[in-house]
Amino acid sequence: MTGNAALAQLMDMGIPIGRAKAALQRSKGDAMTAAERVFSGEFDDIPSDDEDDGDQRTGLQTPEEGSSSRATAAAAMSDDEEDGYDDILMDDDEDDGGYDDFHFEDDGEHAPQDVDPYAGIFFSKDRTEHLIETVPRPVFLDMPLSSGAAGGPSVRKERVRILSRGEWMSGCPEGNEQSFLFQLYELLAEGALPCANGCGHKFPRSPEQFFALFSSFPAYTAHLADLIEVRCPDCDHMTCRACGELVNVGSNGKGKGKTHRWSINADGEIESLLHCLNLQGVIIGVGLHMIEEGFSAVPAPPTPEKDEAHPPKKRKVKKLISKFVLGGNDDEMSDSDASESDSPAFFGGGTGRGRSSAKGTGYSGTQNEDRSGQIAAERAQALNDSKTATLLSQVQVYLPALNRRSGPRASDHLVHPTALAHLRRRSGFVNDLLRNDSLMDMSNRGTLYRALFDWLEIVSSHESLASMLAMPQMRPMRTEPGPDRDSVSVVYEGGPSPRELLESVVIQATSALKGLTATAAKEEEKAVDLTQSVNALDIVQPPVVVDEEDQNGSLQAFCERIVQSAATIDRLLIDTKGEEFVKRMRETLPRLHTAVEVQESADATNDAIIKIYEEWARKVRFQYTDLINPNDPGKENYFHCYNEQIKKLVGMDAPKRSLAIAKELAILTTSLPSAWHSSIFLRVDDARVDCIKAMIIGPEGTPYENGCFIFDIFLPLEYNIKCPSVKSMTTNGGKYRYNPNLYNDGKVCLSLLGTWSGPGWVSGKSTLLQVLISIQSLILSEEPYLNEPGWANQAGTTASKQYSANVRRMVIEDAMGNNLANPPFPFENEIKTHFRLKADVIRAQLDRWKAIDDGKVTSFDSYSSVQQTIAATSQDGGSRGGTFDTTSKRLRGLLDALKPPPPTPASAAAVAAVKRTNPFRGAKKGGK
Repeated sequence: MTGNAALAQLMDMGIPIGRAKAALQRSKGDAMTAAERVFSGEFDDIPSDDEDDGDQRTGLQTPEEGSSSRATAAAAMSDDEEDGYDDILMDDDEDDGGYDDFHFEDDGEHAPQDVDPYAGIFFSKDRTEHLIETVPRPVFLDMPLSSGAAGGPSVRKERVRILSRGEWMSGCPEGNEQSFLFQLYELLAEGALPCANGCGHKFPRSPEQFFALFSSFPAYTAHLADLIEVRCPDCDHMTCRACGELVNVGSNGKGKGKTHRWSINADGEIESLLHCLNLQGVIIGVGLHMIEEGFSAVPAPPTPEKDEAHPPKKRKVKKLISKFVLGGNDDEMSDSDASESDSPAFFGGGTGRGRSSAKGTGYSGTQNEDRSGQIAAERAQALNDSKTATLLSQVQVYLPALNRRSGPRASDHLVHPTALAHLRRRSGFVNDLLRNDSLMDMSNRGTLYRALFDWLEIVSSHESLASMLAMPQMRPMRTEPGPDRDSVSVVYEGGPSPRELLESVVIQATSALKGLTATAAKEEEKAVDLTQSVNALDIVQPPVVVDEEDQNGSLQAFCERIVQSAATIDRLLIDTKGEEFVKRMRETLPRLHTAVEVQESADATNDAIIKIYEEWARKVRFQYTDLINPNDPGKENYFHCYNEQIKKLVGMDAPKRSLAIAKELAILTTSLPSAWHSSIFLRVDDARVDCIKAMIIGPEGTPYENGCFIFDIFLPLEYNIKCPSVKSMTTNGGKYRYNPNLYNDGKVCLSLLGTWSGPGWVSGKSTLLQVLISIQSLILSEEPYLNEPGWANQAGTTASKQYSANVRRMVIEDAMGNNLANPPFPFENEIKTHFRLKADVIRAQLDRWKAIDDGKVTSFDSYSSVQQTIAATSQDGGSRGGTFDTTSKRLRGLLDALKPPPPTPASAAAVAAVKRTNPFRGAKKGGK
C-alpha cells in the first residue's frame, strides 16, 4: 500500500507507471521529488506506456488518467512485484532515517504527508536572479456573470481581463515549477476535452473558462461552479472540465436535467470546486493573483514602453527615512507602513540641522494641526484593508487543509505542484504586512491582520506548506525594459522569510502582553490599600469604561494569537524539517537580549566596527530591568526622579492607560534607532512599565556628538490622553544648560510635552517614540543656538559658533567624561561599550573639535542671557568650568584606560627599527 499510494499520486499527475516506479526508487519514496525528476527529463529513456497510441501524457491530471489511477497502479504490479517494490522503498527509508509512512488512508484520519517538496533546494537572502518575463498585451472580454446557486449565467455581463500564460508563470522559479505551471495552463486553456464516458464528444477549451480575472473572487468561483461540471449532449454523462473525470451527479454519472445547480456551504465552500487537484491549482493561482493585485492596487504588470517608478525607488526612500530619521534598518522598519503620526512632520518640523530653527522647539510652530489629509488617508486605508481581508478569507477556503470541517478531500492531502509554486511566489503580501513593525498600527488595522493570521494558521498547519514560512522570499526589486517590446527584465532579490519577520511581531506582542498584565499583577503583590491611596492624594481615578476593557481584551487576544501562530509554525517545522533546522533558524531570529558580550578584534576595520556597534545597539536598545534603587532595595524606592509619583500610583490603573502603554512598548521594542551616528536605549521597569529611563547618544555632526544623555520618563495615570513626564538627568549636577530647550534643572522644552509653543500632544495619537526622536533630532541639533526664541535667523553667526563651542566643552566634561568615569544606573554596560567601540573615533573627534574651539572656558550659568554667557571672559569659579584642553585630556585618559590607542606611525617605525637592529627580539623560542 505504501508503494501504491505514492505510485498512484504520480499517475494522477499523468506520469507513466514505468517512469513513476523508477523515479520513486531513486527519490526514496518522495512523490514530489520523483515528479520533478520525471518532468525534468531524467527518465525520458524509459518508454511511455501509451506511446503506441500516440496520446502523450501531460504530467497533470488528464481525462484519461482520472479516478482509475490507483486501481491501475495496483493492477500493474503482481503481488510479488508489489512486495519487492515496497521492500526497496523501505530499505531506502531506513537508510534515510524516515519516510516510512508517506501514504494516507481514506479513513478520515489525517496521515502524514510526504512533505517538503523544496527539501533539496537552497534558499538564501543573499541571492539575486535576473529573469526575462513576457508582458503580453492585455486581453479583455465581456463575460456573463453567474446567476448564483440557481445555476447558469445571467444576462448581466462584466468586462474582465484574461490572465495570460506569461503572468501565470511569472516569478522566480525553483526546481521544475515552470513545467507544472506550463502544463496546467495548456491543459485547461487549449485544445478540447473529451467526454469522460468515452462517447467521442469533445468540449472546446479556452483561457476565459479558468483564467478570467473577475472583479471579485466570489464572482470567479461562481463562474467556475457554473461550468466545471459539463453535461455531454450525446450520452448525458457529466464530466469535470478540470480533470476530465466522470462526475457522479445522477445515477451512472448522468446529469439530472440540463441546468447544473450548486450551493455554498456554511464555510464558504462550493463542493464541486473541491473535486480535483487541477481545480485546486488553478483556483489558488488565480486567487493569489487577485490578492496580489488588490494588495498592491496595481491592475496589470508594468509595460516595457513606460519608464514608471519602480518599487525599489519607493523602498529606497523608505530606507533613507528609516536610516537617517529613525535610525533603523530595512528589516526593522516597516516598508508598508511608517504611519504619519510617527513621522518627523508630526513633531512640527524638520531635523533641526538646516539653516533655521527646528519647529516644535521654538515659537515658529503653530498650535493647531491640519489632520484632514491623514484622516482621509486612514479612511481609504480602512476601506482597502476591508476588501483585502475579505479576499484573503475567500481564497483561504480553497487552501489545502487537513482539518477541513466538511472533511478533507484528496486535494487536501496531495497538494498540486502549481498550488505550491503560486503560494511560494505570490505570498509577498504576507511579508509586506509583517514588515509593519508597529503593533499599534496592526491592531488598528485588526480586520486585515486577523485575516492574515487566519491565512498563516492554515498554511502552517499543513506539512507540505509550513516550510515555506521559513524560506527566504525572492521579491521583484527592479523592472527594466526587456530585449523586445513584449518582455521585461526583472531582478529578484532574496529577503527575510515570513517566519523571521513574524518574530519581530512576536517580540512586540510579548511586550504588549507584559504592558497589559504587569502592572495589575505586580501591584497586587505590593499591596497598598487603593482607597486610602486615592483619598490621600485627592485623585479621582478615571471611570472604567466597558469599551476600554473590551479594547484591552481584544489586544490581548490579538497578541496571544500572534504568539500562538509562531509557536504552531515552529512545531510543524520541527515535524517537517527537524529540530536542528528549527534550532538554527531560531538563532538567526531577532529577540530581546538581557546581556550582550561584544568582542572586536584588534585589527578590525572601521566598517567592521560600525557593523559590530550597530548589531550590539540593536540587541540592547530595549530591555526590561529592575529600576528599584539598588542602594535601598528594602523600601522599594525607584532610581528615578519621578519616584514619588510612581509610588503614589501603586495599585491604580485605567484600562485605557494599560492599552496605550501596551501599544507603546510593542512599538519601542523594534523601532528605537540603533545606528552608528546615533542610538536610543530604553530601560523599562519589570514591574512598573510606566517607569522608564532613556539614554540618547548625541547625533553625529552636532555639538552633542557621542555624548550620553540620560532622561527619566514617567507615564502618568492619564496617559496617553496626556503627554508623558520627561526630565533630563545629564546636567552636571544641575549646573549645565546644554540647550535653550534643555535646562540645568532637567526641564525639557518641547511642544509635544506641552512645555513649548508648537504642535502639541494629540490625545490617543502621539507616542513616546515621537518624543524621543524629537529630542534626538530637534533638540540635539547642529546649531542649538537657533532653538532660542528670536534667534532662528542667526545661523552661522559668531554667536552661534561660540554657543556651539561652549556646548562641546560641556559634552566633553559631562556627557562624555563624567558618564564614563561614573556610568549612571542602569546604563553602565551600554556606556562602557559605546565608548570602547568608538574610542578611536572619539579621539579623532576631539582633534576636530580642538581645531574649531574658541579658547574660552566653559560657561554654565542659568542661561539668563546667552550672549552675556558666551561673551564673558572672567567669572568666579562657581559659574565656570575648565578649558577644552583640560577636559579633553581627562577624557582621553579615561578612553585610554578603557581601550589603549593604536600605535602612531612614529612609534610603529621605532618598533620596526628595534627589530631590525636586534634579530632575536620577537623571535619564537626554539627558532633558528
